[in-house]
Amino acid sequence: MKHIIFIGLLLFGIFITSQPVISETDLEVYSNIKYGISFNIPRGIKLYTEENPGPLASQISSRDPLILVNSEFTEENINLKVSENLSEGDLIDFKKMLDEKPNMPLPKYQRISVGFINIGKQMNKKAVEHIFIMQGNILGKLRQVIFSHNKRGYTFTCATELQRFDKANQHFFNTVFNTMIFK
Repeated sequence: MKHIIFIGLLLFGIFITSQPVISETDLEVYSNIKYGISFNIPRGIKLYTEENPGPLASQISSRDPLILVNSEFTEENINLKVSENLSEGDLIDFKKMLDEKPNMPLPKYQRISVGFINIGKQMNKKAVEHIFIMQGNILGKLRQVIFSHNKRGYTFTCATELQRFDKANQHFFNTVFNTMIFK
């Protein structure tokens, strides 16, 4: 009996040690010197930028410089919009405006939450988070994360199908926000 337990433990140990370990060096990293931002790109996510717009060239510009798309479900994506001259005070005003207008004039808009969060690898960047449901190409759940850095405003709009949101938020959206480094 002892031999069976030992062999079982040995096989379990081999199984555990043979599992691939994903380190940060295995992940693709987006880094933009102009914006002073970098973050990890999860596996299976395609990055489209001004330098590499791919099929999304008509949607990418200096104001909308990147789109991240789940290669298996293209309705699951993150769009970035950059604005000049946005301060921390503007963020507070933006949140106040969202608080005062619980009903947006968007198709089937339903607010889930609005609040302040901290993002970044060090969790030291204050941001406004706006989570809502609306009708687009699909009935989707969206998460907007808005923050100021180096005198610019950044609006990351994360979107996916309603039923896919929790999984996408955990494995895609949070990977981007929780690995951000600000310079």
